[in-house]
Amino acid sequence: MGTPSGIGTMARFVIGGVDVAAFFRQVLEELKPLSDRFGGTLRMVCACLLIWIIVLTFRNPMGDLGVFMVFIFLQRNKMMTRFVALLVLVALILASLWILGIAYFSWNNSWLRILLWGGMFWINYYLMSRLPKLSIVFMLPISFASVFCFAFDQDPNPNTLISQLGWVWCAIGLTIMGSFLVEYFFGAPSALDLLRAEVRRIFDHAESHCLGRADGTLSPLTLGVNVGVVHDQAKMLQKFGGITPLQSENCTRIISAVGVIDRIALEGDLSIPPDASSRIDWLLVASHLGQLRKRLLQGDSRVSVRTNDAEGQEALGISNLQLAQAMKELLEAETCLDPSGSGHGVPLRQKSEEPAITEKKDFSDEEFATRATIATMACYMFASMTDWSGIHTCMITCAVSAMNNVDSQIFKQRLRIIGASIGGLMGFLAMFLIPHMDNLTGVLLIMAAGTGISAWICMGRVKYSYIGIQMGLAFVMLVAQDPHATTGFTVIRDRLIGILVGLFAMRYAFIWWTPKYIRGEEPTVPAPRLIPI
Repeated sequence: MGTPSGIGTMARFVIGGVDVAAFFRQVLEELKPLSDRFGGTLRMVCACLLIWIIVLTFRNPMGDLGVFMVFIFLQRNKMMTRFVALLVLVALILASLWILGIAYFSWNNSWLRILLWGGMFWINYYLMSRLPKLSIVFMLPISFASVFCFAFDQDPNPNTLISQLGWVWCAIGLTIMGSFLVEYFFGAPSALDLLRAEVRRIFDHAESHCLGRADGTLSPLTLGVNVGVVHDQAKMLQKFGGITPLQSENCTRIISAVGVIDRIALEGDLSIPPDASSRIDWLLVASHLGQLRKRLLQGDSRVSVRTNDAEGQEALGISNLQLAQAMKELLEAETCLDPSGSGHGVPLRQKSEEPAITEKKDFSDEEFATRATIATMACYMFASMTDWSGIHTCMITCAVSAMNNVDSQIFKQRLRIIGASIGGLMGFLAMFLIPHMDNLTGVLLIMAAGTGISAWICMGRVKYSYIGIQMGLAFVMLVAQDPHATTGFTVIRDRLIGILVGLFAMRYAFIWWTPKYIRGEEPTVPAPRLIPI
Protein backbone atom coordinates (compact mmCIF):
# COMPACT_ATOMS: atom_id res chain seq x y z
CA MET A 1 0.00 0.00 0.00
CA GLY A 2 1.10 3.55 -0.56
CA THR A 3 2.40 5.59 2.30
CA PRO A 4 1.23 9.20 2.02
CA SER A 5 3.25 11.93 3.64
CA GLY A 6 2.50 15.65 3.34
CA ILE A 7 5.13 17.89 1.85
CA GLY A 8 3.94 21.46 1.53
CA THR A 9 0.58 21.34 -0.19
CA MET A 10 1.27 18.15 -2.15
CA ALA A 11 0.78 14.56 -0.95
CA ARG A 12 3.53 12.06 -1.56
CA PHE A 13 2.78 8.38 -2.21
CA VAL A 14 5.54 5.80 -2.02
CA ILE A 15 4.92 2.24 -3.23
CA GLY A 16 7.73 -0.28 -3.00
CA GLY A 17 10.26 2.49 -2.51
CA VAL A 18 9.09 4.33 -5.66
CA ASP A 19 7.68 7.84 -5.41
CA VAL A 20 4.55 7.47 -7.55
CA ALA A 21 4.01 11.22 -7.96
CA ALA A 22 7.63 11.74 -9.04
CA PHE A 23 7.34 8.82 -11.47
CA PHE A 24 4.25 10.18 -13.20
CA ARG A 25 5.78 13.66 -13.20
CA GLN A 26 8.78 12.27 -15.08
CA VAL A 27 6.48 10.44 -17.52
CA LEU A 28 4.61 13.69 -18.24
CA GLU A 29 7.95 15.44 -18.65
CA GLU A 30 8.98 12.93 -21.32
CA LEU A 31 5.61 13.09 -23.13
CA LYS A 32 5.15 16.85 -23.33
CA PRO A 33 5.57 18.61 -26.69
CA LEU A 34 9.08 19.55 -27.79
CA SER A 35 10.45 21.42 -30.77
CA ASP A 36 9.10 19.80 -33.98
CA ARG A 37 7.91 16.75 -32.05
CA PHE A 38 4.51 16.84 -33.74
CA GLY A 39 6.11 17.40 -37.14
CA GLY A 40 8.48 14.48 -36.68
CA THR A 41 5.63 12.23 -35.57
CA LEU A 42 3.56 13.23 -38.60
CA ARG A 43 6.45 12.48 -40.97
CA MET A 44 6.97 9.03 -39.46
CA VAL A 45 3.29 8.10 -39.62
CA CYS A 46 2.94 9.27 -43.23
CA ALA A 47 6.08 7.40 -44.29
CA CYS A 48 4.92 4.17 -42.58
CA LEU A 49 1.50 4.34 -44.24
CA LEU A 50 2.95 5.18 -47.66
CA ILE A 51 5.42 2.30 -47.55
CA TRP A 52 2.86 -0.18 -46.20
CA ILE A 53 0.39 0.64 -48.98
CA ILE A 54 3.13 -0.08 -51.55
CA VAL A 55 4.06 -3.29 -49.72
CA LEU A 56 0.44 -4.47 -49.72
CA THR A 57 0.15 -3.62 -53.42
CA PHE A 58 3.26 -5.51 -54.56
CA ARG A 59 3.16 -8.15 -51.76
CA ASN A 60 6.79 -7.82 -50.72
CA PRO A 61 7.52 -10.70 -48.29
CA MET A 62 10.04 -8.46 -46.51
CA GLY A 63 7.58 -5.57 -46.35
CA ASP A 64 7.61 -5.29 -42.55
CA LEU A 65 11.34 -4.52 -42.79
CA GLY A 66 10.63 -1.50 -44.98
CA VAL A 67 7.90 -0.23 -42.66
CA PHE A 68 9.74 -0.45 -39.34
CA MET A 69 13.02 0.83 -40.82
CA VAL A 70 11.24 4.20 -41.00
CA PHE A 71 11.89 4.49 -37.25
CA ILE A 72 15.61 4.19 -38.03
CA PHE A 73 15.85 6.42 -41.10
CA LEU A 74 13.68 9.41 -40.16
CA GLN A 75 15.62 11.47 -37.66
CA ARG A 76 14.96 14.88 -36.11
CA ASN A 77 16.52 16.78 -39.00
CA LYS A 78 17.51 16.30 -42.63
CA MET A 79 21.22 16.01 -41.95
CA MET A 80 20.82 13.05 -39.61
CA THR A 81 18.34 11.30 -41.93
CA ARG A 82 20.80 11.34 -44.81
CA PHE A 83 23.68 10.27 -42.61
CA VAL A 84 21.73 7.28 -41.28
CA ALA A 85 20.66 6.31 -44.81
CA LEU A 86 24.31 6.28 -45.89
CA LEU A 87 25.33 4.13 -42.91
CA VAL A 88 22.52 1.65 -43.51
CA LEU A 89 23.46 1.28 -47.19
CA VAL A 90 27.09 0.58 -46.26
CA ALA A 91 25.93 -1.91 -43.61
CA LEU A 92 23.61 -3.65 -46.08
CA ILE A 93 26.45 -4.05 -48.60
CA LEU A 94 28.64 -5.63 -45.92
CA ALA A 95 25.78 -7.87 -44.77
CA SER A 96 25.13 -9.08 -48.33
CA LEU A 97 28.82 -9.89 -48.86
CA TRP A 98 28.96 -11.81 -45.56
CA ILE A 99 25.79 -13.79 -46.25
CA LEU A 100 26.67 -14.69 -49.85
CA GLY A 101 30.26 -15.54 -48.92
CA ILE A 102 29.30 -17.88 -46.07
CA ALA A 103 26.64 -19.50 -48.26
CA TYR A 104 29.15 -20.10 -51.06
CA PHE A 105 31.81 -21.73 -48.90
CA SER A 106 29.59 -23.81 -46.61
CA TRP A 107 26.39 -24.61 -48.45
CA ASN A 108 26.38 -28.37 -47.78
CA ASN A 109 28.54 -28.36 -44.64
CA SER A 110 26.53 -27.38 -41.56
CA TRP A 111 29.46 -27.47 -39.11
CA LEU A 112 31.60 -25.25 -41.33
CA ARG A 113 28.65 -22.90 -41.70
CA ILE A 114 28.28 -22.65 -37.92
CA LEU A 115 31.99 -21.88 -37.55
CA LEU A 116 31.82 -19.21 -40.25
CA TRP A 117 28.75 -17.63 -38.62
CA GLY A 118 30.63 -17.52 -35.32
CA GLY A 119 33.65 -15.95 -37.00
CA MET A 120 31.46 -13.34 -38.70
CA PHE A 121 29.78 -12.46 -35.41
CA TRP A 122 33.13 -12.16 -33.62
CA ILE A 123 34.63 -9.85 -36.26
CA ASN A 124 31.61 -7.55 -36.29
CA TYR A 125 31.37 -7.44 -32.48
CA TYR A 126 35.08 -6.61 -32.31
CA LEU A 127 34.64 -3.74 -34.77
CA MET A 128 31.58 -2.53 -32.84
CA SER A 129 33.71 -2.21 -29.72
CA ARG A 130 36.68 -0.79 -31.61
CA LEU A 131 34.63 1.79 -33.54
CA PRO A 132 31.61 2.60 -31.35
CA LYS A 133 30.57 5.65 -33.41
CA LEU A 134 30.06 3.37 -36.43
CA SER A 135 28.50 0.50 -34.49
CA ILE A 136 25.39 0.47 -36.69
CA VAL A 137 27.54 -0.47 -39.72
CA PHE A 138 28.67 -3.67 -37.99
CA MET A 139 25.47 -4.31 -36.06
CA LEU A 140 23.21 -4.60 -39.10
CA PRO A 141 25.17 -7.52 -40.66
CA ILE A 142 24.69 -9.44 -37.41
CA SER A 143 20.97 -8.60 -37.38
CA PHE A 144 20.40 -9.65 -41.01
CA ALA A 145 22.54 -12.75 -40.62
CA SER A 146 20.44 -13.72 -37.60
CA VAL A 147 17.48 -14.12 -39.96
CA PHE A 148 19.30 -15.70 -42.91
CA CYS A 149 21.11 -18.35 -40.86
CA PHE A 150 17.75 -19.98 -40.09
CA ALA A 151 16.79 -19.73 -43.78
CA PHE A 152 19.92 -21.75 -44.61
CA ASP A 153 18.92 -24.50 -42.20
CA GLN A 154 15.32 -24.72 -43.42
CA ASP A 155 15.77 -24.28 -47.20
CA PRO A 156 19.36 -24.45 -48.51
CA ASN A 157 18.44 -23.18 -51.95
CA PRO A 158 20.57 -20.51 -53.66
CA ASN A 159 17.60 -19.14 -55.57
CA THR A 160 15.69 -18.61 -52.34
CA LEU A 161 18.64 -16.84 -50.73
CA ILE A 162 19.16 -14.47 -53.66
CA SER A 163 15.43 -13.78 -53.81
CA GLN A 164 15.30 -12.90 -50.10
CA LEU A 165 18.32 -10.61 -50.39
CA GLY A 166 16.71 -8.92 -53.36
CA TRP A 167 13.50 -8.29 -51.42
CA VAL A 168 15.57 -6.87 -48.56
CA TRP A 169 17.27 -4.42 -50.92
CA CYS A 170 13.88 -3.46 -52.34
CA ALA A 171 12.53 -2.84 -48.83
CA ILE A 172 15.50 -0.69 -47.83
CA GLY A 173 15.38 1.27 -51.08
CA LEU A 174 11.65 1.82 -50.66
CA THR A 175 12.21 3.10 -47.12
CA ILE A 176 14.88 5.57 -48.24
CA MET A 177 12.74 6.92 -51.07
CA GLY A 178 9.64 7.12 -48.88
CA SER A 179 11.52 8.89 -46.08
CA PHE A 180 13.06 11.46 -48.41
CA LEU A 181 9.73 12.00 -50.16
CA VAL A 182 7.91 12.65 -46.89
CA GLU A 183 10.63 15.05 -45.76
CA TYR A 184 10.35 16.91 -49.08
CA PHE A 185 6.57 17.40 -48.88
CA PHE A 186 6.19 17.93 -45.13
CA GLY A 187 9.52 19.61 -44.49
CA ALA A 188 12.12 18.72 -41.90
CA PRO A 189 13.95 21.40 -39.91
CA SER A 190 17.69 21.77 -39.84
CA ALA A 191 19.58 20.82 -36.70
CA LEU A 192 20.41 24.45 -35.89
CA ASP A 193 16.75 25.47 -36.27
CA LEU A 194 15.74 22.80 -33.76
CA LEU A 195 18.39 23.98 -31.32
CA ARG A 196 17.28 27.60 -31.58
CA ALA A 197 13.60 26.68 -31.13
CA GLU A 198 14.33 24.60 -28.05
CA VAL A 199 16.52 27.33 -26.52
CA ARG A 200 13.73 29.86 -27.12
CA ARG A 201 11.17 27.54 -25.50
CA ILE A 202 13.36 27.04 -22.42
CA PHE A 203 13.92 30.77 -21.96
CA ASP A 204 10.21 31.52 -22.42
CA HIS A 205 9.13 28.93 -19.86
CA ALA A 206 11.83 29.84 -17.34
CA GLU A 207 10.95 33.53 -17.59
CA SER A 208 7.22 32.83 -17.15
CA HIS A 209 7.95 30.60 -14.14
CA CYS A 210 10.02 33.36 -12.52
CA LEU A 211 7.24 35.88 -13.12
CA GLY A 212 4.68 33.44 -11.74
CA ARG A 213 6.81 32.90 -8.63
CA ALA A 214 7.08 36.66 -8.16
CA ASP A 215 3.30 37.07 -8.41
CA GLY A 216 2.58 33.99 -6.28
CA THR A 217 0.55 32.38 -9.09
CA LEU A 218 2.89 29.50 -9.98
CA SER A 219 1.09 26.13 -9.72
CA PRO A 220 2.75 23.15 -8.00
CA LEU A 221 1.71 21.00 -10.97
CA THR A 222 3.76 23.08 -13.42
CA LEU A 223 6.42 21.06 -15.21
CA GLY A 224 9.93 22.45 -15.27
CA VAL A 225 12.03 22.89 -18.39
CA ASN A 226 13.93 19.94 -19.82
CA VAL A 227 17.49 21.08 -20.52
CA GLY A 228 18.55 17.61 -21.62
CA VAL A 229 17.02 18.16 -25.06
CA VAL A 230 19.30 21.13 -25.76
CA HIS A 231 22.29 19.19 -24.47
CA ASP A 232 21.53 16.31 -26.84
CA GLN A 233 21.00 18.59 -29.82
CA ALA A 234 24.18 20.57 -29.12
CA LYS A 235 26.24 17.38 -28.89
CA MET A 236 24.77 16.11 -32.15
CA LEU A 237 25.45 19.40 -33.94
CA GLN A 238 29.02 19.36 -32.66
CA LYS A 239 29.61 15.82 -33.96
CA PHE A 240 28.51 16.77 -37.47
CA GLY A 241 30.28 20.11 -37.62
CA GLY A 242 27.22 22.34 -37.25
CA ILE A 243 28.82 24.18 -34.33
CA THR A 244 32.28 24.11 -32.79
CA PRO A 245 33.06 22.27 -29.52
CA LEU A 246 33.46 25.66 -27.80
CA GLN A 247 30.04 26.79 -28.95
CA SER A 248 28.45 23.55 -27.82
CA GLU A 249 30.09 23.79 -24.41
CA ASN A 250 29.00 27.38 -23.80
CA CYS A 251 25.47 26.72 -25.02
CA THR A 252 25.29 23.84 -22.55
CA ARG A 253 26.60 26.04 -19.71
CA ILE A 254 24.03 28.78 -20.24
CA ILE A 255 21.10 26.39 -20.61
CA SER A 256 22.20 24.41 -17.54
CA ALA A 257 22.24 27.60 -15.46
CA VAL A 258 18.78 28.54 -16.75
CA GLY A 259 17.58 25.05 -15.83
CA VAL A 260 18.87 25.48 -12.27
CA ILE A 261 17.05 28.81 -11.96
CA ASP A 262 13.84 27.19 -13.20
CA ARG A 263 14.20 24.32 -10.72
CA ILE A 264 14.66 26.77 -7.84
CA ALA A 265 11.51 28.62 -8.96
CA LEU A 266 9.48 25.42 -8.59
CA GLU A 267 10.91 24.51 -5.17
CA GLY A 268 9.36 25.21 -1.77
CA ASP A 269 5.75 25.85 -0.82
CA LEU A 270 4.28 27.69 -3.80
CA SER A 271 1.04 28.42 -1.94
CA ILE A 272 2.79 30.98 0.29
CA PRO A 273 2.88 34.48 -1.32
CA PRO A 274 6.43 35.79 -1.71
CA ASP A 275 7.63 38.67 0.42
CA ALA A 276 8.79 41.96 -1.07
CA SER A 277 12.45 40.93 -1.18
CA SER A 278 11.76 37.61 -2.91
CA ARG A 279 9.43 39.29 -5.38
CA ILE A 280 12.15 41.77 -6.37
CA ASP A 281 14.62 38.88 -6.77
CA TRP A 282 12.38 36.91 -9.13
CA LEU A 283 11.46 40.00 -11.15
CA LEU A 284 15.16 40.82 -11.53
CA VAL A 285 15.94 37.29 -12.72
CA ALA A 286 12.97 37.26 -15.14
CA SER A 287 14.08 40.59 -16.60
CA HIS A 288 17.61 39.29 -17.08
CA LEU A 289 16.37 36.11 -18.81
CA GLY A 290 14.28 38.20 -21.18
CA GLN A 291 17.25 40.36 -22.13
CA LEU A 292 19.48 37.32 -22.60
CA ARG A 293 16.89 35.65 -24.83
CA LYS A 294 16.77 38.72 -27.07
CA ARG A 295 20.54 38.83 -27.22
CA LEU A 296 20.94 35.17 -28.14
CA LEU A 297 18.01 34.58 -30.48
CA GLN A 298 17.06 37.97 -31.88
CA GLY A 299 20.47 39.59 -32.25
CA ASP A 300 19.31 42.67 -30.30
CA SER A 301 22.36 44.93 -30.32
CA ARG A 302 20.71 47.23 -27.77
CA VAL A 303 21.34 44.57 -25.09
CA SER A 304 24.85 45.36 -23.98
CA VAL A 305 27.38 43.04 -22.38
CA ARG A 306 27.68 43.60 -18.66
CA THR A 307 31.02 44.11 -17.01
CA ASN A 308 32.30 41.75 -14.34
CA ASP A 309 31.67 44.36 -11.61
CA ALA A 310 28.08 44.84 -12.68
CA GLU A 311 27.57 41.09 -12.80
CA GLY A 312 28.91 40.63 -9.32
CA GLN A 313 26.75 43.41 -7.92
CA GLU A 314 23.62 42.00 -9.58
CA ALA A 315 24.23 38.47 -8.26
CA LEU A 316 25.08 39.72 -4.74
CA GLY A 317 21.91 41.79 -4.69
CA ILE A 318 19.77 38.61 -4.62
CA SER A 319 18.80 37.54 -1.10
CA ASN A 320 18.11 33.88 -1.99
CA LEU A 321 21.50 32.16 -1.74
CA GLN A 322 20.67 29.34 -4.17
CA LEU A 323 19.26 31.76 -6.70
CA ALA A 324 22.26 34.07 -6.30
CA GLN A 325 24.62 31.15 -6.96
CA ALA A 326 22.68 30.12 -10.07
CA MET A 327 22.73 33.72 -11.32
CA LYS A 328 26.49 33.88 -10.78
CA GLU A 329 26.91 30.76 -12.92
CA LEU A 330 24.71 32.23 -15.63
CA LEU A 331 26.58 35.54 -15.61
CA GLU A 332 29.93 33.74 -15.78
CA ALA A 333 28.69 31.82 -18.80
CA GLU A 334 27.56 35.07 -20.42
CA THR A 335 31.08 36.52 -20.19
CA CYS A 336 32.12 33.97 -22.82
CA LEU A 337 29.68 35.35 -25.38
CA ASP A 338 30.98 37.04 -28.48
CA PRO A 339 30.93 40.77 -27.61
CA SER A 340 30.11 41.64 -31.21
CA GLY A 341 26.50 40.52 -30.59
CA SER A 342 26.21 38.80 -33.95
CA GLY A 343 23.04 37.05 -32.81
CA HIS A 344 23.77 33.63 -34.33
CA GLY A 345 22.03 31.94 -31.40
CA VAL A 346 25.11 30.07 -30.18
CA PRO A 347 27.58 31.46 -27.63
CA LEU A 348 31.33 31.37 -27.89
CA ARG A 349 33.74 30.61 -25.11
CA GLN A 350 37.21 32.14 -25.01
CA LYS A 351 39.18 29.34 -23.39
CA SER A 352 40.94 26.19 -24.42
CA GLU A 353 38.90 23.12 -25.20
CA GLU A 354 38.74 20.21 -22.78
CA PRO A 355 39.16 16.66 -24.09
CA ALA A 356 35.93 14.81 -24.71
CA ILE A 357 34.92 12.30 -22.05
CA THR A 358 34.60 8.83 -23.54
CA GLU A 359 32.55 6.02 -22.09
CA LYS A 360 34.59 3.55 -20.06
CA LYS A 361 35.01 0.04 -21.44
CA ASP A 362 34.63 -2.82 -19.00
CA PHE A 363 36.28 -5.38 -21.30
CA SER A 364 39.00 -5.46 -23.88
CA ASP A 365 37.77 -5.48 -27.48
CA GLU A 366 38.70 -9.15 -27.88
CA GLU A 367 36.99 -10.23 -24.66
CA PHE A 368 33.87 -8.24 -25.48
CA ALA A 369 33.64 -9.83 -28.95
CA THR A 370 34.15 -13.30 -27.49
CA ARG A 371 31.46 -12.92 -24.82
CA ALA A 372 28.92 -11.42 -27.25
CA THR A 373 29.64 -14.13 -29.84
CA ILE A 374 29.15 -16.90 -27.28
CA ALA A 375 25.80 -15.41 -26.24
CA THR A 376 24.66 -15.03 -29.88
CA MET A 377 25.72 -18.53 -30.90
CA ALA A 378 24.09 -19.99 -27.80
CA CYS A 379 20.81 -18.36 -28.87
CA TYR A 380 21.27 -19.72 -32.40
CA MET A 381 21.92 -23.27 -31.17
CA PHE A 382 18.92 -23.12 -28.82
CA ALA A 383 16.56 -21.95 -31.58
CA SER A 384 17.96 -24.53 -34.04
CA MET A 385 17.74 -27.49 -31.65
CA THR A 386 14.19 -26.59 -30.66
CA ASP A 387 13.28 -25.92 -34.34
CA TRP A 388 11.80 -22.61 -33.22
CA SER A 389 12.93 -20.10 -35.83
CA GLY A 390 10.22 -17.66 -34.76
CA ILE A 391 12.38 -16.60 -31.80
CA HIS A 392 15.20 -15.36 -34.05
CA THR A 393 14.82 -12.03 -32.21
CA CYS A 394 17.00 -13.58 -29.48
CA MET A 395 20.05 -13.19 -31.73
CA ILE A 396 18.99 -9.69 -32.78
CA THR A 397 18.61 -8.77 -29.10
CA CYS A 398 22.19 -9.85 -28.48
CA ALA A 399 23.37 -7.64 -31.37
CA VAL A 400 21.48 -4.46 -30.51
CA SER A 401 22.13 -4.59 -26.75
CA ALA A 402 25.85 -5.41 -26.97
CA MET A 403 27.78 -2.50 -25.46
CA ASN A 404 31.22 -2.56 -23.89
CA ASN A 405 29.93 -0.94 -20.72
CA VAL A 406 27.78 -3.06 -18.44
CA ASP A 407 25.77 -0.17 -16.99
CA SER A 408 24.89 1.15 -20.44
CA GLN A 409 24.11 -2.35 -21.63
CA ILE A 410 21.70 -3.00 -18.75
CA PHE A 411 20.03 0.37 -19.29
CA LYS A 412 19.55 -0.32 -22.99
CA GLN A 413 18.22 -3.83 -22.34
CA ARG A 414 15.61 -2.38 -19.99
CA LEU A 415 14.53 0.12 -22.61
CA ARG A 416 14.27 -2.66 -25.18
CA ILE A 417 12.08 -4.96 -23.09
CA ILE A 418 9.88 -2.06 -21.96
CA GLY A 419 9.39 -0.76 -25.51
CA ALA A 420 8.85 -4.24 -26.99
CA SER A 421 6.31 -5.10 -24.28
CA ILE A 422 4.29 -1.92 -24.84
CA GLY A 423 4.49 -2.33 -28.62
CA GLY A 424 3.45 -5.97 -28.30
CA LEU A 425 0.46 -4.96 -26.19
CA MET A 426 -0.58 -2.41 -28.81
CA GLY A 427 -0.22 -5.05 -31.53
CA PHE A 428 -2.22 -7.52 -29.43
CA LEU A 429 -5.08 -5.02 -29.17
CA ALA A 430 -4.83 -4.22 -32.89
CA MET A 431 -5.29 -7.87 -33.81
CA PHE A 432 -8.67 -7.84 -32.09
CA LEU A 433 -9.77 -4.89 -34.21
CA ILE A 434 -8.34 -5.80 -37.61
CA PRO A 435 -10.77 -8.73 -38.31
CA HIS A 436 -13.71 -6.35 -37.82
CA MET A 437 -12.48 -3.91 -40.51
CA ASP A 438 -14.23 -4.41 -43.84
CA ASN A 439 -11.94 -2.12 -45.86
CA LEU A 440 -8.36 -0.91 -46.04
CA THR A 441 -9.14 2.47 -44.48
CA GLY A 442 -9.86 0.97 -41.06
CA VAL A 443 -6.64 -1.07 -41.11
CA LEU A 444 -4.64 2.01 -42.08
CA LEU A 445 -6.19 3.96 -39.20
CA ILE A 446 -5.08 1.24 -36.78
CA MET A 447 -1.58 1.32 -38.26
CA ALA A 448 -1.52 5.12 -38.02
CA ALA A 449 -2.57 5.06 -34.36
CA GLY A 450 0.07 2.51 -33.36
CA THR A 451 2.91 4.12 -35.28
CA GLY A 452 1.83 7.59 -34.11
CA ILE A 453 2.11 6.68 -30.43
CA SER A 454 5.49 5.04 -31.03
CA ALA A 455 6.75 7.96 -33.11
CA TRP A 456 5.79 10.47 -30.41
CA ILE A 457 7.97 8.59 -27.90
CA CYS A 458 10.69 8.16 -30.50
CA MET A 459 10.84 11.92 -31.14
CA GLY A 460 11.33 12.69 -27.44
CA ARG A 461 14.57 12.97 -25.55
CA VAL A 462 17.44 10.91 -26.94
CA LYS A 463 17.88 9.15 -23.61
CA TYR A 464 14.46 7.46 -23.73
CA SER A 465 13.64 7.64 -27.46
CA TYR A 466 14.86 4.04 -27.81
CA ILE A 467 11.62 2.94 -26.09
CA GLY A 468 9.64 4.51 -28.95
CA ILE A 469 11.81 2.77 -31.54
CA GLN A 470 11.19 -0.61 -29.92
CA MET A 471 7.47 0.11 -29.59
CA GLY A 472 7.25 0.90 -33.30
CA LEU A 473 9.31 -2.11 -34.34
CA ALA A 474 7.27 -4.51 -32.20
CA PHE A 475 3.95 -3.08 -33.38
CA VAL A 476 4.89 -3.12 -37.07
CA MET A 477 6.42 -6.60 -36.91
CA LEU A 478 3.17 -7.94 -35.44
CA VAL A 479 0.65 -6.14 -37.64
CA ALA A 480 2.67 -6.18 -40.90
CA GLN A 481 4.49 -9.50 -40.47
CA ASP A 482 3.18 -10.74 -43.85
CA PRO A 483 2.25 -8.75 -46.97
CA HIS A 484 -1.23 -8.42 -45.46
CA ALA A 485 -2.66 -7.50 -42.05
CA THR A 486 -1.65 -10.16 -39.51
CA THR A 487 -4.10 -11.73 -37.08
CA GLY A 488 -1.93 -14.49 -35.55
CA PHE A 489 -1.14 -14.18 -31.86
CA THR A 490 1.79 -16.63 -32.03
CA VAL A 491 3.91 -13.84 -33.53
CA ILE A 492 3.65 -11.85 -30.29
CA ARG A 493 4.58 -14.87 -28.22
CA ASP A 494 7.60 -15.76 -30.36
CA ARG A 495 8.97 -12.22 -30.48
CA LEU A 496 8.75 -11.60 -26.75
CA ILE A 497 10.19 -15.02 -25.89
CA GLY A 498 13.04 -14.36 -28.31
CA ILE A 499 13.83 -11.05 -26.62
CA LEU A 500 13.78 -12.66 -23.18
CA VAL A 501 16.08 -15.47 -24.33
CA GLY A 502 18.50 -12.95 -25.81
CA LEU A 503 18.50 -10.84 -22.64
CA PHE A 504 19.13 -13.96 -20.53
CA ALA A 505 22.09 -14.97 -22.73
CA MET A 506 23.63 -11.48 -22.59
CA ARG A 507 23.13 -11.20 -18.85
CA TYR A 508 24.84 -14.53 -18.31
CA ALA A 509 27.72 -13.74 -20.67
CA PHE A 510 28.46 -10.25 -19.32
CA ILE A 511 27.15 -10.14 -15.74
CA TRP A 512 26.36 -13.44 -14.04
CA TRP A 513 29.53 -15.00 -15.38
CA THR A 514 31.60 -12.14 -13.93
CA PRO A 515 29.63 -10.43 -11.09
CA LYS A 516 32.49 -8.03 -10.37
CA TYR A 517 31.26 -5.83 -13.21
CA ILE A 518 27.85 -5.09 -11.67
CA ARG A 519 27.64 -1.44 -10.54
CA GLY A 520 23.96 -0.64 -10.57
CA GLU A 521 24.53 2.94 -11.78
CA GLU A 522 22.66 4.82 -14.48
CA PRO A 523 25.02 5.31 -17.44
CA THR A 524 26.39 8.80 -17.97
CA VAL A 525 26.25 8.28 -21.73
CA PRO A 526 22.75 7.26 -22.90
CA ALA A 527 22.13 4.55 -25.45
CA PRO A 528 22.44 6.08 -28.91
CA ARG A 529 19.31 6.54 -30.96
CA LEU A 530 20.89 5.19 -34.16
CA ILE A 531 20.27 1.56 -33.22
CA PRO A 532 18.33 -0.73 -35.57
CA ILE A 533 15.69 -3.39 -34.89
